[in-house]
Amino acid sequence: MNIKSAHFLPGTNKRLGDKYLLLECLGDGSHGWVWRAERLNDGEIVAVKIPKDLTKDDRLLAEGKELLTIDAHPNIVRIFDMGRIPPENEWFFIEMEYFPSQSLAQKLEQRNQHFGNTFERLFGMYAQVLDAVGFLAALPTPISHGDIKPHNILVGAADLVKLTDFGSSALPEEIYVRTRENGGTVLYAAPEFSDSVSRKGTFKDLLQGDIYSLGVLLYQLVTGQLPHDTPAQVRRHAPIKKPSEINSQIHPELEAVICRCLEKSPSDRFSDIIQLRNAFESACQKQLSFQNSYVPFSPNSIAKDWSSLVIDALDERDYLKAAKIAGAEFSQNRDYSAFLQQLNALYRANRLFEFEEVFDRELKENDVQINAESGAAIRIVAIKTFLGLRKLERAKHILKEAILLDGKSLDLEFLEANIYGLEANFSEARNILEKINRAIPNKPYVLTRLIQVCEQMRDYPAAAGYLRHALRIFPNIPEFLTKRDYYQQIGLW
Repeated sequence: MNIKSAHFLPGTNKRLGDKYLLLECLGDGSHGWVWRAERLNDGEIVAVKIPKDLTKDDRLLAEGKELLTIDAHPNIVRIFDMGRIPPENEWFFIEMEYFPSQSLAQKLEQRNQHFGNTFERLFGMYAQVLDAVGFLAALPTPISHGDIKPHNILVGAADLVKLTDFGSSALPEEIYVRTRENGGTVLYAAPEFSDSVSRKGTFKDLLQGDIYSLGVLLYQLVTGQLPHDTPAQVRRHAPIKKPSEINSQIHPELEAVICRCLEKSPSDRFSDIIQLRNAFESACQKQLSFQNSYVPFSPNSIAKDWSSLVIDALDERDYLKAAKIAGAEFSQNRDYSAFLQQLNALYRANRLFEFEEVFDRELKENDVQINAESGAAIRIVAIKTFLGLRKLERAKHILKEAILLDGKSLDLEFLEANIYGLEANFSEARNILEKINRAIPNKPYVLTRLIQVCEQMRDYPAAAGYLRHALRIFPNIPEFLTKRDYYQQIGLW
């Protein structure tokens, strides 16, 4: 049976269009399936990831698109292809290398079956993760993984490790980065990326987030526990137990490596993967000389607070429930990270008028000069909301305050271009968008806006030029294909 519609569910021995025969479901999560499949044109066995929410923009579904053109690496799951399945262009697929394995999370649950019973074995797997992250960081256009945790680390035969799931990966200065909803992800995230709103910044910023996550991973490997129990603890960087307080077998030098990765200030962490790798290798030698056998520790029961409940609701896409929980916390404790979560949930639920009501009620006299740690993110989501409501003066006022308090950024410049576009000041909008496109080329959102603004200026050759460029990079995005067909009909192609 061919799958031609969202009314069908993937199943064994069903065809996905004319591309794949589905053989075995390898995973069924809240956001998608992963199937072992036969590629019909050559019989190759591959893994195919199929997102469940097909209404999302292709840009949001295209996990790991940055890896399509890189060289193979033994510790990274290769991504071969992605896009919509023709001819209906309804189902989205991500075709990956098939790697018989279990996740490290599954393996860690088997410690009573002698998995990870020596430090040497654990260190061997961790070193392969470092190799993968270091390879990505050393690419000509470096990539940050953004979601390093045991669930995204596969362990195969002979403890071969491969890093997978690049749904949060980012290039330097990525704007409108995918949202982070998974609660487990947040417990491995650096404090500066723990607000579940987005993950963006310079490559240095992003890499420092990966280094923190690598510290959490190593902490868990040698103690059996996570440093923090709840997202709120991560956000405020609550004090944690030193690893040796949980496992007295840990050598002081290994503990120092872990604790440096977990520093709150990114500048106090290792500066790059090479520096971390050198320190880790030295600590490994000391640890193996000091104690190699590993006594598994049972993890403590995980505590939950308001932030855990918010993350659970976001993961279930129950945005109104998330807003209600976060709103109650903000009303009680005036915690601006809770206020950010409340506003973020209302924005995702497209409850823009309710957003405005809450925003105006809690911020008296339209005071957006929030000096709290979450202030910059609150201002950005507020600008987006007032743009959606077409309240341009409110959006401009908040934008002005954001530039004053937070400094100029590509995010704010993109929003400024949107304001100019809505005001029909198309030349100024185009100038800003072209500046952004030079700084971070090949972003679908930027190219889409450039095509639109050039059309408004009646500069159709320029619009067609940007569309040709977009199609060279993203040949399967329906929006661009539809635009090309229209241009062909009116003689612009």
